[in-house]
Amino acid sequence: MNGMGRPEQIDMFKSFEADLAILPELKQKNIDALCPTDAVWITNNHTNKIPKGLGVLSFNHTRLSELERDEDMEIYIPLSVQSPKYNFDLLAVWNFYFECKQGRFKGVKGEDCLEWSAIRKYTSEFDGECLFGGDWNFGPTFSQPAFLNMCHMFEDAGSHSLYHEANNLDWPHSNHMTFKSPSKSYHHLDHFFGSKVFTENMINYEIPPVDDAVLSDHSPVILTLK
Repeated sequence: MNGMGRPEQIDMFKSFEADLAILPELKQKNIDALCPTDAVWITNNHTNKIPKGLGVLSFNHTRLSELERDEDMEIYIPLSVQSPKYNFDLLAVWNFYFECKQGRFKGVKGEDCLEWSAIRKYTSEFDGECLFGGDWNFGPTFSQPAFLNMCHMFEDAGSHSLYHEANNLDWPHSNHMTFKSPSKSYHHLDHFFGSKVFTENMINYEIPPVDDAVLSDHSPVILTLK
């Protein structure tokens, strides 16, 4: 995403008129230009003087409150979201897919790896309506067994893949790609999982063509509720 510091990116982002935004690859110094009401940002890159991280930004009278976070779980941000219409818990994600950089999850694979541990932790801790979303770096077109395992974990906890709900598709299938690699391979890597309030009030789940993305290798994912 090139840090979200270029005027073309800022103009594109503001055109969405979002109430809530999850922005991987965001540089902290570029947050003010987006004019959020609230913002939470973390990084796991502590060697770069101006690193990219994950930002969660709110707008239009939507507020964010930080929840207790496991520091070893790197770029997973748990928050409470209060908007004029909906209140819910959010887990914002920039996942590196078995590439944890430090802490007790570094090098851990299998059932106790970061991904599954984070999903188990936050699905059990969130009480009520909840949303889990961001760049997971795997999906129905890349590392499908891991993605199906994730879908089952969320389904067991009462949350559903909102893309698949909106498009009436089974989990192994996708008609929209969200990522384009330098070698021009395309994958669906960005996902939202939501509880009942999201499945019942979702009116649109849009993924614009990734080839049209502005200075980014990911397409925006736009979730609209009633």
